[in-house]
Amino acid sequence: VPAGQEISFTAVNNGAVVHNFVVMKLGTDAGSVFEDEDQSNVYWEVELVPGADVTTSFTAPDQPGEYQVVCRTEGHIASGMVGKLIVVAGEN
Repeated sequence: VPAGQEISFTAVNNGAVVHNFVVMKLGTDAGSVFEDEDQSNVYWEVELVPGADVTTSFTAPDQPGEYQVVCRTEGHIASGMVGKLIVVAGEN
């Protein structure tokens, strides 16, 4: 996505446990477990309670790069709930 662009999406949690969509700050990594100290490295996040649909938006970071995206619920990073948000230079 272009830097500074508004990103809107709907997330659906059909499961029985809470999930989170967490975008980490550039250059940070939650590792295999999201720890309390990782909270200071969060760029943006939204919580998804069981059975909920959440429509939300946020502004993409201004700095181009690859941002780690994780679910911070215990055990979910280790289970593979990890991705990335790729930010590219915006148009001038």
